[in-house]
Amino acid sequence: MNLFNRLTQIEPEETKGALLSFLFIFLLMTSYMILKPVRDALPSDWGDVSRATQWTYTFVFATIAVMLYNFCAARMTIRKLVPCVFIAFAGSFMAIFSAYKLGIDVNFLGKVFYVWSSVFSLFHISVFWSFVSQHYSKSQSKRTFAFINTGASAGAILGPLTVILLSETMSIENVLVVTSVVLLLSLPIIAILNRHFDSIGANNSASEQLQTNPFSGLKELIESKKLLGLASFIFLMTGVSAFFYTTQSDVLAAFDRAERQQMLGSIELVTNTLTILLGLFVSNRIFQKFGISASLSFVPFAIAGLMLLLSANPVVLFVLVLVVVRRAGNYAIVRPAREVLFTAVDKEARFKSKPIIDIAIYRGGDVFWIWTIAFIGDGYLGFTTAEKIIFGAVVALSWGLVGAYIGKKHDQVEKQELNYNSATDAA
Repeated sequence: MNLFNRLTQIEPEETKGALLSFLFIFLLMTSYMILKPVRDALPSDWGDVSRATQWTYTFVFATIAVMLYNFCAARMTIRKLVPCVFIAFAGSFMAIFSAYKLGIDVNFLGKVFYVWSSVFSLFHISVFWSFVSQHYSKSQSKRTFAFINTGASAGAILGPLTVILLSETMSIENVLVVTSVVLLLSLPIIAILNRHFDSIGANNSASEQLQTNPFSGLKELIESKKLLGLASFIFLMTGVSAFFYTTQSDVLAAFDRAERQQMLGSIELVTNTLTILLGLFVSNRIFQKFGISASLSFVPFAIAGLMLLLSANPVVLFVLVLVVVRRAGNYAIVRPAREVLFTAVDKEARFKSKPIIDIAIYRGGDVFWIWTIAFIGDGYLGFTTAEKIIFGAVVALSWGLVGAYIGKKHDQVEKQELNYNSATDAA
């Protein structure tokens, strides 16, 4: 066993698949993070109503995109489905690029770009994890998923650096072209991964067709307590994110735009660096030693406690430190831990129900919580920043309780399977 395997605890026979998966998600996140700085600069020119409207449009079009995806999933094999998703997104970005070149209204296209790139921001990672999770057992996922997920953080560092280095030529139009090219680079990686998993007998479902009913994923979501629990977990997570988003905006309002950009840029760098370190050396050890229940609940409970402390004195430094802690903990621990849960579901849930949870529920949560915060804040109730933070701490506590519950159920099933296998081997 070499140094890489000792540090990451990944078994030697799992190394190739893990490294290829790392590269796959690295390319996907790089493509998105090239878009993100340009997208995030657009709302500064909009009012509150316009921003909320774009969030609502994002939810609507994300839901439509998931429905179209499930329709396609019911009519093609998994092996064809995954690359087709990325080809379709690359094609859509080139279509928007063509619209810019044809001279269509720039303000309108800016909002189209904002909404569609926001849909893409969740879709590509959800499809990635659907593809990857089918190839790993519960025990393997605890060893490998944290490392694989660090590829996303590495891409999140490279993407903005690409924008900075090419800033003079990086108009929205050119960003769309670069993103499309990077996205298409993932296609040969998918082919290589399929051949690899074929060779080790871990790709049995890749050539299978899902049920022809495009609504089977929604039906399974409604009927499954586990999937409903995951949907609730995501919904509450978006609530915590929304409270941090608004609190961060409140405390940074006193600074000019240049200072805000510098602070937010520093947050991105520190967050992604910390995520990589946690993912490489800490997360998989937490999964294996303490189980998925603790992994899903520790960060939310810690955030709830820290938010209560923050409410007493919401100073800028404390807010920004807490933003880094929440995001790094979510990316390095919570995200791969919840992806472990999808190794224990059938292919219908993995490829049809999962996008509904990851995308439609997520974006629906965004809309619900941003309007809730508007209602309790400036809208009607007039909550202060401290009072909104306390409200957010209650949401974080609920998030942790749901995570503890669904994680406990997963741990119990895994323990039962291990006991059964041990008894069978002994017999």
